[in-house]
Amino acid sequence: MPKPIYERTLRAPAFVYRRTAGNDASSLFCEQVELARLAARYGTPLYVYSAESMRARLHAFDTAFRSIPHTICYSVKANSTLAILRLVAAQGAGFDVVSGGELERVLRVKTAWGGHSRRPDARKRIAPIVFSGVGKTVPEMELALASNILLFNIESASELETLAAAAARLKKRASVALRVNPDVSARTHPYISTGLHEHKFGVPISEARRLYAEAAKHSSLRVAGVSVHIGSQITDLTSFTDALHRVAALVRDLRRARHTISYVDAGGGLGIPYDAKQEGFAELVTGYAGAVIDPLRQLGVHLLLEPGRSIVGPAGVLLTRVLYRKQNNGKRFLIVDAAMNDLLRPSLYGAHHEIVPVSRAAQRGTELTDIVGPICETGDFFGRDRELPITEEGSLLAILDTGAYGAVLASNYNTRGRPAEVLVDGADARVIRKREAIRDLLRGET
Repeated sequence: MPKPIYERTLRAPAFVYRRTAGNDASSLFCEQVELARLAARYGTPLYVYSAESMRARLHAFDTAFRSIPHTICYSVKANSTLAILRLVAAQGAGFDVVSGGELERVLRVKTAWGGHSRRPDARKRIAPIVFSGVGKTVPEMELALASNILLFNIESASELETLAAAAARLKKRASVALRVNPDVSARTHPYISTGLHEHKFGVPISEARRLYAEAAKHSSLRVAGVSVHIGSQITDLTSFTDALHRVAALVRDLRRARHTISYVDAGGGLGIPYDAKQEGFAELVTGYAGAVIDPLRQLGVHLLLEPGRSIVGPAGVLLTRVLYRKQNNGKRFLIVDAAMNDLLRPSLYGAHHEIVPVSRAAQRGTELTDIVGPICETGDFFGRDRELPITEEGSLLAILDTGAYGAVLASNYNTRGRPAEVLVDGADARVIRKREAIRDLLRGET
Protein backbone atom coordinates (compact mmCIF):
# COMPACT_ATOMS: atom_id res chain seq x y z
CA MET A 1 0.00 0.00 0.00
CA PRO A 2 1.59 3.35 -1.01
CA LYS A 3 2.11 5.96 1.66
CA PRO A 4 -0.95 8.24 1.94
CA ILE A 5 -0.54 11.44 -0.08
CA TYR A 6 -1.20 13.72 2.85
CA GLU A 7 1.92 12.45 4.66
CA ARG A 8 4.08 13.59 1.76
CA THR A 9 2.67 17.12 1.63
CA LEU A 10 2.03 20.10 3.89
CA ARG A 11 5.21 21.91 2.80
CA ALA A 12 4.32 25.29 4.33
CA PRO A 13 5.29 25.30 8.00
CA ALA A 14 2.26 27.47 8.74
CA PHE A 15 -0.02 24.45 8.14
CA VAL A 16 0.62 21.52 10.46
CA TYR A 17 -1.29 18.65 12.04
CA ARG A 18 -1.63 18.70 15.81
CA ARG A 19 -3.33 16.38 18.26
CA THR A 20 -6.18 18.11 20.09
CA ALA A 21 -7.28 17.35 23.65
CA GLY A 22 -9.61 14.37 23.96
CA ASN A 23 -9.29 13.48 20.28
CA ASP A 24 -7.55 10.47 18.76
CA ALA A 25 -7.32 12.21 15.40
CA SER A 26 -4.89 14.97 14.44
CA SER A 27 -6.35 18.25 13.27
CA LEU A 28 -4.90 20.65 10.71
CA PHE A 29 -3.87 24.05 12.07
CA CYS A 30 -2.92 27.33 10.44
CA GLU A 31 -0.31 28.75 12.80
CA GLN A 32 -2.07 28.41 16.19
CA VAL A 33 -5.65 28.25 14.88
CA GLU A 34 -7.50 25.00 14.20
CA LEU A 35 -8.97 25.05 10.70
CA ALA A 36 -12.02 23.00 11.68
CA ARG A 37 -12.99 25.77 14.12
CA LEU A 38 -12.71 28.38 11.37
CA ALA A 39 -14.91 26.29 9.09
CA ALA A 40 -17.49 25.88 11.85
CA ARG A 41 -17.54 29.61 12.56
CA TYR A 42 -17.33 31.07 9.05
CA GLY A 43 -18.65 28.28 6.84
CA THR A 44 -17.24 26.71 3.70
CA PRO A 45 -15.86 27.14 1.12
CA LEU A 46 -13.35 29.29 2.99
CA TYR A 47 -9.96 30.72 2.11
CA VAL A 48 -7.50 30.82 5.01
CA TYR A 49 -4.12 32.59 4.87
CA SER A 50 -1.07 32.58 7.13
CA ALA A 51 0.36 36.05 7.83
CA GLU A 52 3.62 34.67 9.23
CA SER A 53 4.23 32.58 6.10
CA MET A 54 4.00 35.69 3.92
CA ARG A 55 6.29 37.71 6.18
CA ALA A 56 8.87 34.93 6.23
CA ARG A 57 8.86 34.64 2.44
CA LEU A 58 9.23 38.38 1.92
CA HIS A 59 12.13 38.35 4.38
CA ALA A 60 13.74 35.43 2.51
CA PHE A 61 13.64 37.44 -0.74
CA ASP A 62 15.12 40.50 0.94
CA THR A 63 17.92 38.42 2.46
CA ALA A 64 18.74 36.53 -0.73
CA PHE A 65 19.12 39.75 -2.76
CA ARG A 66 20.94 41.77 -0.09
CA SER A 67 24.14 41.94 -2.16
CA ILE A 68 22.56 44.23 -4.77
CA PRO A 69 20.35 47.34 -4.45
CA HIS A 70 16.84 46.03 -4.90
CA THR A 71 13.15 46.63 -4.33
CA ILE A 72 10.57 43.88 -4.02
CA CYS A 73 7.42 44.93 -5.90
CA TYR A 74 4.81 42.38 -4.93
CA SER A 75 2.72 41.22 -7.90
CA VAL A 76 -0.79 42.34 -6.95
CA LYS A 77 -2.48 40.03 -9.44
CA ALA A 78 -1.47 37.00 -7.35
CA ASN A 79 -3.74 38.06 -4.47
CA SER A 80 -5.14 41.58 -4.29
CA THR A 81 -7.19 41.45 -1.07
CA LEU A 82 -6.58 44.72 0.78
CA ALA A 83 -5.46 43.10 4.04
CA ILE A 84 -2.82 41.10 2.13
CA LEU A 85 -1.59 44.29 0.45
CA ARG A 86 -1.37 46.04 3.85
CA LEU A 87 0.67 43.15 5.22
CA VAL A 88 3.03 43.29 2.23
CA ALA A 89 3.36 47.08 2.47
CA ALA A 90 4.14 46.89 6.17
CA GLN A 91 7.17 44.75 5.33
CA GLY A 92 8.58 47.54 3.13
CA ALA A 93 7.73 46.01 -0.25
CA GLY A 94 6.42 47.93 -3.23
CA PHE A 95 3.89 46.75 -5.79
CA ASP A 96 3.60 45.64 -9.40
CA VAL A 97 0.17 46.43 -10.87
CA VAL A 98 -1.35 45.57 -14.24
CA SER A 99 -4.61 47.56 -14.18
CA GLY A 100 -6.16 50.74 -12.90
CA GLY A 101 -8.19 48.68 -10.46
CA GLU A 102 -5.07 47.14 -8.94
CA LEU A 103 -3.52 50.60 -8.72
CA GLU A 104 -6.59 51.87 -6.87
CA ARG A 105 -6.21 49.02 -4.39
CA VAL A 106 -2.57 49.83 -3.77
CA LEU A 107 -3.35 53.52 -3.30
CA ARG A 108 -5.80 52.49 -0.57
CA VAL A 109 -3.02 50.88 1.45
CA LYS A 110 0.00 53.06 0.62
CA THR A 111 -0.01 54.72 4.06
CA ALA A 112 0.76 51.30 5.55
CA TRP A 113 4.16 51.19 3.84
CA GLY A 114 7.01 50.25 6.15
CA GLY A 115 9.87 51.18 3.84
CA HIS A 116 13.17 52.53 5.09
CA SER A 117 15.89 54.84 3.86
CA ARG A 118 17.46 52.59 1.25
CA ARG A 119 14.23 52.38 -0.75
CA PRO A 120 14.05 54.68 -3.79
CA ASP A 121 10.89 56.47 -2.60
CA ALA A 122 11.60 56.38 1.14
CA ARG A 123 11.32 60.12 1.68
CA LYS A 124 7.88 60.18 0.05
CA ARG A 125 6.62 57.43 2.39
CA ILE A 126 4.82 55.90 -0.57
CA ALA A 127 5.39 52.31 -1.63
CA PRO A 128 7.18 52.12 -5.00
CA ILE A 129 4.72 51.14 -7.73
CA VAL A 130 5.56 49.63 -11.12
CA PHE A 131 2.81 49.57 -13.78
CA SER A 132 3.03 46.62 -16.18
CA GLY A 133 0.56 45.18 -18.70
CA VAL A 134 -0.01 45.28 -22.45
CA GLY A 135 -3.27 47.27 -22.52
CA LYS A 136 -2.99 50.34 -20.31
CA THR A 137 -5.77 52.83 -21.02
CA VAL A 138 -5.41 56.62 -20.99
CA PRO A 139 -7.41 57.00 -17.73
CA GLU A 140 -5.20 54.35 -16.11
CA MET A 141 -2.08 56.18 -17.28
CA GLU A 142 -3.43 59.48 -15.96
CA LEU A 143 -4.14 57.95 -12.54
CA ALA A 144 -0.64 56.46 -12.41
CA LEU A 145 0.94 59.78 -13.43
CA ALA A 146 -1.03 61.66 -10.78
CA SER A 147 0.10 59.06 -8.24
CA ASN A 148 3.80 59.58 -9.09
CA ILE A 149 4.51 55.89 -9.57
CA LEU A 150 8.09 54.68 -9.80
CA LEU A 151 8.07 53.19 -13.32
CA PHE A 152 5.92 52.40 -16.36
CA ASN A 153 6.84 49.16 -18.14
CA ILE A 154 6.04 49.94 -21.78
CA GLU A 155 5.04 47.10 -24.12
CA SER A 156 4.59 48.69 -27.56
CA ALA A 157 5.45 51.71 -29.70
CA SER A 158 1.83 52.87 -29.62
CA GLU A 159 1.71 52.70 -25.83
CA LEU A 160 4.91 54.75 -25.69
CA GLU A 161 3.36 57.53 -27.76
CA THR A 162 0.10 57.43 -25.79
CA LEU A 163 1.91 57.76 -22.46
CA ALA A 164 4.09 60.59 -23.76
CA ALA A 165 0.98 62.52 -24.81
CA ALA A 166 -0.82 61.85 -21.50
CA ALA A 167 2.19 62.97 -19.47
CA ALA A 168 2.58 66.14 -21.56
CA ARG A 169 -1.10 67.05 -20.99
CA LEU A 170 -0.66 66.66 -17.24
CA LYS A 171 2.71 68.43 -17.27
CA LYS A 172 4.30 65.32 -15.79
CA ARG A 173 7.44 63.39 -16.68
CA ALA A 174 6.96 59.64 -16.69
CA SER A 175 9.84 57.28 -15.91
CA VAL A 176 9.76 54.40 -18.37
CA ALA A 177 11.32 51.04 -19.08
CA LEU A 178 10.66 48.97 -22.15
CA ARG A 179 9.57 45.42 -21.46
CA VAL A 180 11.77 43.46 -23.82
CA ASN A 181 10.97 40.01 -25.08
CA PRO A 182 14.18 37.97 -24.86
CA ASP A 183 12.79 34.98 -26.80
CA VAL A 184 13.68 32.67 -23.91
CA SER A 185 11.52 29.70 -23.04
CA ALA A 186 10.26 29.69 -19.46
CA ARG A 187 9.63 25.91 -19.68
CA THR A 188 6.25 26.32 -18.03
CA HIS A 189 2.57 25.97 -18.99
CA PRO A 190 2.00 27.70 -22.37
CA TYR A 191 -0.79 29.88 -20.93
CA ILE A 192 1.64 31.48 -18.44
CA SER A 193 4.75 31.63 -20.61
CA THR A 194 5.38 35.20 -21.79
CA GLY A 195 8.95 35.47 -23.07
CA LEU A 196 8.83 34.03 -26.59
CA HIS A 197 8.38 36.00 -29.79
CA GLU A 198 4.92 34.53 -30.44
CA HIS A 199 3.55 35.92 -27.17
CA LYS A 200 1.70 39.23 -26.88
CA PHE A 201 4.06 40.59 -24.23
CA GLY A 202 6.95 42.98 -24.62
CA VAL A 203 8.91 44.17 -27.64
CA PRO A 204 11.66 42.20 -29.40
CA ILE A 205 15.13 43.06 -28.17
CA SER A 206 16.06 43.77 -31.79
CA GLU A 207 13.52 46.64 -31.84
CA ALA A 208 14.27 47.94 -28.35
CA ARG A 209 17.16 50.23 -29.31
CA ARG A 210 15.00 52.10 -31.82
CA LEU A 211 12.16 52.49 -29.33
CA TYR A 212 14.49 53.76 -26.61
CA ALA A 213 15.71 56.39 -29.10
CA GLU A 214 12.08 57.38 -29.73
CA ALA A 215 11.38 57.61 -26.00
CA ALA A 216 14.39 59.89 -25.49
CA LYS A 217 12.90 62.39 -27.95
CA HIS A 218 9.91 63.06 -25.68
CA SER A 219 10.47 65.66 -22.97
CA SER A 220 7.55 64.13 -21.04
CA LEU A 221 9.34 60.77 -20.74
CA ARG A 222 12.42 59.78 -18.77
CA VAL A 223 14.23 56.63 -19.88
CA ALA A 224 15.00 54.87 -16.63
CA GLY A 225 15.30 51.13 -17.08
CA VAL A 226 14.82 47.82 -18.86
CA SER A 227 12.13 45.31 -17.95
CA VAL A 228 11.76 41.60 -18.65
CA HIS A 229 9.29 38.94 -17.53
CA ILE A 230 9.36 35.52 -19.18
CA GLY A 231 6.46 33.78 -17.47
CA SER A 232 5.03 32.31 -14.28
CA GLN A 233 5.51 29.12 -12.28
CA ILE A 234 9.11 28.75 -13.48
CA THR A 235 11.24 26.14 -11.73
CA ASP A 236 14.15 25.96 -14.19
CA LEU A 237 16.48 28.71 -12.93
CA THR A 238 18.55 28.67 -16.13
CA SER A 239 15.64 30.38 -17.88
CA PHE A 240 16.15 33.43 -15.65
CA THR A 241 19.91 33.43 -16.23
CA ASP A 242 19.50 33.22 -20.02
CA ALA A 243 17.00 36.10 -20.06
CA LEU A 244 19.07 38.35 -17.77
CA HIS A 245 22.25 37.83 -19.80
CA ARG A 246 20.39 39.19 -22.83
CA VAL A 247 19.05 42.08 -20.77
CA ALA A 248 22.54 42.89 -19.46
CA ALA A 249 23.89 43.07 -23.01
CA LEU A 250 21.04 45.43 -23.93
CA VAL A 251 21.77 47.66 -20.92
CA ARG A 252 25.39 48.01 -22.04
CA ASP A 253 24.30 48.89 -25.58
CA LEU A 254 21.81 51.47 -24.33
CA ARG A 255 24.36 53.11 -22.08
CA ARG A 256 26.78 53.33 -24.99
CA ALA A 257 23.97 55.17 -26.79
CA ARG A 258 23.87 57.61 -23.83
CA HIS A 259 20.63 56.36 -22.27
CA THR A 260 20.46 56.43 -18.47
CA ILE A 261 19.51 52.97 -17.29
CA SER A 262 19.07 52.98 -13.52
CA TYR A 263 16.70 50.03 -13.10
CA VAL A 264 16.45 46.48 -14.33
CA ASP A 265 13.03 44.99 -13.64
CA ALA A 266 13.57 41.23 -13.62
CA GLY A 267 9.86 40.50 -13.28
CA GLY A 268 8.63 37.58 -11.24
CA GLY A 269 7.78 34.02 -12.14
CA LEU A 270 9.58 31.92 -9.53
CA GLY A 271 7.52 28.78 -9.20
CA ILE A 272 6.38 26.77 -6.21
CA PRO A 273 6.17 22.95 -6.07
CA TYR A 274 2.44 22.22 -6.05
CA ASP A 275 2.92 18.45 -6.11
CA ALA A 276 6.35 17.74 -4.60
CA LYS A 277 8.09 18.26 -1.32
CA GLN A 278 9.80 21.61 -0.97
CA GLU A 279 13.43 21.45 0.11
CA GLY A 280 13.38 24.84 1.81
CA PHE A 281 12.20 28.19 0.60
CA ALA A 282 15.28 30.13 1.67
CA GLU A 283 17.51 27.77 -0.34
CA LEU A 284 15.21 28.05 -3.37
CA VAL A 285 15.27 31.86 -3.29
CA THR A 286 19.04 31.88 -2.80
CA GLY A 287 19.44 29.86 -5.98
CA TYR A 288 17.04 32.17 -7.79
CA ALA A 289 18.97 35.22 -6.56
CA GLY A 290 22.18 33.81 -7.97
CA ALA A 291 20.56 33.17 -11.34
CA VAL A 292 19.29 36.76 -11.51
CA ILE A 293 22.16 38.69 -9.92
CA ASP A 294 25.16 37.13 -11.67
CA PRO A 295 24.41 38.58 -15.15
CA LEU A 296 23.77 42.05 -13.62
CA ARG A 297 26.49 42.24 -11.01
CA GLN A 298 28.81 44.67 -12.83
CA LEU A 299 26.08 47.01 -14.12
CA GLY A 300 25.43 49.05 -10.97
CA VAL A 301 21.66 48.94 -11.50
CA HIS A 302 18.83 48.93 -8.96
CA LEU A 303 17.03 45.61 -9.31
CA LEU A 304 13.23 45.43 -9.22
CA LEU A 305 11.61 42.08 -8.46
CA GLU A 306 7.96 41.14 -8.85
CA PRO A 307 7.28 37.98 -6.80
CA GLY A 308 3.65 37.04 -6.26
CA ARG A 309 2.88 33.32 -6.24
CA SER A 310 6.06 32.48 -4.32
CA ILE A 311 4.99 34.87 -1.53
CA VAL A 312 1.30 34.06 -1.11
CA GLY A 313 0.74 30.70 -2.85
CA PRO A 314 1.77 28.32 -0.04
CA ALA A 315 0.40 30.76 2.56
CA GLY A 316 -3.21 29.85 1.72
CA VAL A 317 -5.60 26.90 1.76
CA LEU A 318 -9.16 26.51 0.53
CA LEU A 319 -11.37 24.64 3.02
CA THR A 320 -14.27 22.69 1.56
CA ARG A 321 -16.81 20.25 2.99
CA VAL A 322 -17.79 16.93 1.42
CA LEU A 323 -21.46 17.03 0.44
CA TYR A 324 -21.85 13.56 -1.07
CA ARG A 325 -20.01 10.36 -1.85
CA LYS A 326 -20.89 8.84 -5.20
CA GLN A 327 -19.96 5.88 -7.42
CA ASN A 328 -20.53 5.48 -11.15
CA ASN A 329 -19.71 1.91 -12.20
CA GLY A 330 -16.95 1.70 -9.63
CA LYS A 331 -15.63 5.23 -10.27
CA ARG A 332 -15.60 7.10 -6.93
CA PHE A 333 -16.38 10.77 -6.46
CA LEU A 334 -16.31 13.14 -3.53
CA ILE A 335 -18.67 16.03 -4.29
CA VAL A 336 -17.62 19.07 -2.27
CA ASP A 337 -19.16 22.50 -1.69
CA ALA A 338 -16.30 24.40 -3.37
CA ALA A 339 -16.33 24.64 -7.15
CA MET A 340 -14.37 25.84 -10.16
CA ASN A 341 -15.73 29.35 -9.58
CA ASP A 342 -13.84 29.34 -6.25
CA LEU A 343 -10.61 27.84 -7.61
CA LEU A 344 -10.25 27.91 -11.38
CA ARG A 345 -6.65 26.72 -11.75
CA PRO A 346 -7.37 22.95 -12.06
CA SER A 347 -9.99 23.57 -14.74
CA LEU A 348 -8.08 26.36 -16.53
CA TYR A 349 -4.58 24.90 -16.54
CA GLY A 350 -5.05 21.32 -15.44
CA ALA A 351 -3.15 22.55 -12.37
CA HIS A 352 -2.35 20.19 -9.50
CA HIS A 353 -3.17 21.11 -5.91
CA GLU A 354 -2.61 18.66 -3.09
CA ILE A 355 -5.82 17.86 -1.18
CA VAL A 356 -5.69 16.64 2.41
CA PRO A 357 -8.18 15.86 5.19
CA VAL A 358 -8.54 18.50 7.88
CA SER A 359 -8.94 15.72 10.45
CA ARG A 360 -6.44 12.87 10.17
CA ALA A 361 -7.30 9.64 11.97
CA ALA A 362 -4.57 7.24 13.05
CA GLN A 363 -6.22 4.22 11.42
CA ARG A 364 -7.98 4.90 8.17
CA GLY A 365 -7.84 3.14 4.82
CA THR A 366 -7.34 4.94 1.53
CA GLU A 367 -9.27 5.06 -1.72
CA LEU A 368 -8.81 6.37 -5.24
CA THR A 369 -11.33 9.13 -5.91
CA ASP A 370 -12.11 12.28 -7.88
CA ILE A 371 -12.76 15.48 -5.91
CA VAL A 372 -15.36 17.50 -7.81
CA GLY A 373 -17.62 20.51 -7.28
CA PRO A 374 -21.35 21.10 -7.78
CA ILE A 375 -21.14 23.30 -10.90
CA CYS A 376 -22.71 21.95 -14.09
CA GLU A 377 -19.44 21.50 -15.98
CA THR A 378 -17.35 18.37 -16.40
CA GLY A 379 -14.35 20.64 -15.90
CA ASP A 380 -15.49 21.40 -12.35
CA PHE A 381 -12.91 19.32 -10.52
CA PHE A 382 -10.04 19.78 -8.06
CA GLY A 383 -8.34 16.43 -8.42
CA ARG A 384 -8.76 13.22 -10.39
CA ASP A 385 -7.76 9.74 -9.28
CA ARG A 386 -6.34 10.98 -5.99
CA GLU A 387 -5.42 8.55 -3.27
CA LEU A 388 -7.00 9.94 -0.11
CA PRO A 389 -8.03 8.56 3.26
CA ILE A 390 -11.59 7.26 3.07
CA THR A 391 -13.60 10.43 3.58
CA GLU A 392 -17.17 10.53 4.83
CA GLU A 393 -19.90 12.99 3.95
CA GLY A 394 -19.64 16.11 6.08
CA SER A 395 -15.86 15.85 6.43
CA LEU A 396 -13.57 18.78 5.70
CA LEU A 397 -10.83 18.82 3.09
CA ALA A 398 -8.08 21.40 2.60
CA ILE A 399 -6.89 22.28 -0.90
CA LEU A 400 -3.30 23.43 -0.50
CA ASP A 401 -1.26 26.24 -2.06
CA THR A 402 -4.29 28.35 -2.97
CA GLY A 403 -3.07 31.72 -1.67
CA ALA A 404 -2.16 32.83 -5.19
CA TYR A 405 -4.49 32.84 -8.20
CA GLY A 406 -7.29 31.45 -6.05
CA ALA A 407 -9.63 34.14 -4.78
CA VAL A 408 -8.50 36.61 -7.46
CA LEU A 409 -9.72 34.27 -10.22
CA ALA A 410 -13.02 33.51 -8.47
CA SER A 411 -16.30 34.26 -10.24
CA ASN A 412 -20.05 34.13 -9.66
CA TYR A 413 -20.75 31.41 -12.21
CA ASN A 414 -23.99 29.54 -11.43
CA THR A 415 -24.87 32.59 -9.25
CA ARG A 416 -22.55 31.40 -6.52
CA GLY A 417 -21.20 33.90 -4.03
CA ARG A 418 -17.45 34.08 -3.62
CA PRO A 419 -16.03 32.57 -0.41
CA ALA A 420 -14.99 34.51 2.65
CA GLU A 421 -11.28 35.01 3.30
CA VAL A 422 -9.68 34.73 6.74
CA LEU A 423 -6.21 35.91 7.75
CA VAL A 424 -4.51 34.07 10.63
CA ASP A 425 -1.73 35.75 12.57
CA GLY A 426 -0.52 33.60 15.45
CA ALA A 427 -3.56 32.83 17.58
CA ASP A 428 -5.68 35.55 15.97
CA ALA A 429 -8.00 35.04 12.99
CA ARG A 430 -10.11 37.68 11.29
CA VAL A 431 -12.30 37.91 8.21
CA ILE A 432 -10.61 40.08 5.59
CA ARG A 433 -13.30 39.59 2.95
CA LYS A 434 -16.89 38.73 3.76
CA ARG A 435 -18.68 35.90 2.04
CA GLU A 436 -20.87 37.19 -0.80
CA ALA A 437 -24.61 36.89 -0.31
CA ILE A 438 -27.21 36.74 -3.08
CA ARG A 439 -28.05 40.41 -2.46
CA ASP A 440 -24.43 41.28 -3.26
CA LEU A 441 -24.66 39.44 -6.56
CA LEU A 442 -27.95 41.08 -7.57
CA ARG A 443 -26.95 44.61 -6.57
CA GLY A 444 -26.63 46.81 -9.64
CA GLU A 445 -28.99 44.72 -11.79
CA THR A 446 -32.39 45.96 -12.97
